[in-house]
Amino acid sequence: MRGTIVATGLILAALLVYALSCAVRPFRDCWVCDGKAHHRSKRNPKLSRPCRWCKGTGKRLRFGRRLWNRARRLHRAAS
Repeated sequence: MRGTIVATGLILAALLVYALSCAVRPFRDCWVCDGKAHHRSKRNPKLSRPCRWCKGTGKRLRFGRRLWNRARRLHRAAS
């Protein structure tokens, strides 16, 4: 019983830390272009084009922040 309480507390603490980090830093580097905003061709490395996943910004919204924004939007629509 005691181990379950400790495990639950650790999981809740980890979720709280992740939520706070999403609030402080809502964007992360794009995983495709590594934050460079351009995607290089594999056949010809000299050619590059704006990354289509991050739309050429080099940043993407984090998953936790995306969930938070959706929950806020649903709450406002219900009011």
